[in-house]
Amino acid sequence: MENKILANAELVRSIAREQLGILVGYDEAGVRWLDRYIEGQRVGASESTKEKLPNTLGSYLGECIRQSFGGKWIQDQEYGWAVQVNQRITVFPFNKVRKQLANSEGDSVLGLYTSLPALLKERSINASPSPASSKASKRPWWKLW
Repeated sequence: MENKILANAELVRSIAREQLGILVGYDEAGVRWLDRYIEGQRVGASESTKEKLPNTLGSYLGECIRQSFGGKWIQDQEYGWAVQVNQRITVFPFNKVRKQLANSEGDSVLGLYTSLPALLKERSINASPSPASSKASKRPWWKLW
């Protein structure tokens, strides 16, 4: 299945290049283009087209995330294919594209992409406790000092 995802991601790039005259990579600029493209499709595409778009566009979004932030494709039993960036962060690009096609508020693929650096930084800070916090976790809950 991962080969199909990669092929779909490349299909998006080739269609953008050949039919739209736009060169997109697997980076933030590519996701910015994708965000605008999805918004145009959200407003103008038929419902049958909107049902097909998440497969290809989600593949492209996932590859942008994977190639920019690392990680691997995994299959979640409940939510489907996802990019697991690290042990704590997993994103579902197909679902995100589907949501943006359905909603205009708060479901931007660009918003997801641009939030990842802060999430990764926050997770790395929280993942390594300082000596003071490890001492605090060993004392009883009722002791304040």
